[in-house]
Amino acid sequence: MLQINPKKFKHIQNKSIPSPLRPKFRNKAETNIYFLSKRKVRGEKKDTLIKNIKFFSFIIFIVVGGYILSN
Repeated sequence: MLQINPKKFKHIQNKSIPSPLRPKFRNKAETNIYFLSKRKVRGEKKDTLIKNIKFFSFIIFIVVGGYILSN
């Protein structure tokens, strides 16, 4: 069977909790490209959604206006 040799254990001298590392503050130009591209994709989706809403509302307006004028 496997037995543990107590002589191989090292004594821990500093038992205090280590302080967390200070976060890195970067310039705006050095930010992570992942978040920048994610923001760009969200902006593009928003623009295409607004464009589609305008297009379909214009088509509906023309159809309703043509129906009203034909009666």
